[in-house]
Amino acid sequence: MRVIELLAELEEVIEKGNTLPFSSKALVNPEELIEIIDEIRDAMPGELTEAKKIVAERKKIIFAAQSKADHIKAEAEKRLKELIDTNEITKTASAHANEMMNNANASAKALKIGTKNYADRLLYNFQLQLKEMNDKVEQNRNELKNMK
Repeated sequence: MRVIELLAELEEVIEKGNTLPFSSKALVNPEELIEIIDEIRDAMPGELTEAKKIVAERKKIIFAAQSKADHIKAEAEKRLKELIDTNEITKTASAHANEMMNNANASAKALKIGTKNYADRLLYNFQLQLKEMNDKVEQNRNELKNMK
């Protein structure tokens, strides 16, 4: 990720700054730091776009799972109607159709839950990366503010 690379570069510039004698303060080129911060700002929309793509993909997967569940359900209902001919066949067909419906609903539910969990993990990992980047930027800003 470009933002993480830029933060590492920012950290490196700060660490390589000349330290003042008897102090932990460092002298750095503010223009160089501002340039890196500007690059971070420019890179952030790309990171946010990636998060939006993940959310869109999650919705697409959920929609596909729902469509598949609806198709399975429609097929089960169609099969049920075809089997309603005689009393004995009706009983067998009804039991089989109910089993298919239960299986289809269970499969659809499991697929939907799995999809939601997958998308949630992706978003959680992205959220952690963004938090880490934000914490690093905040730390660097505080260090810059504390420089005299």
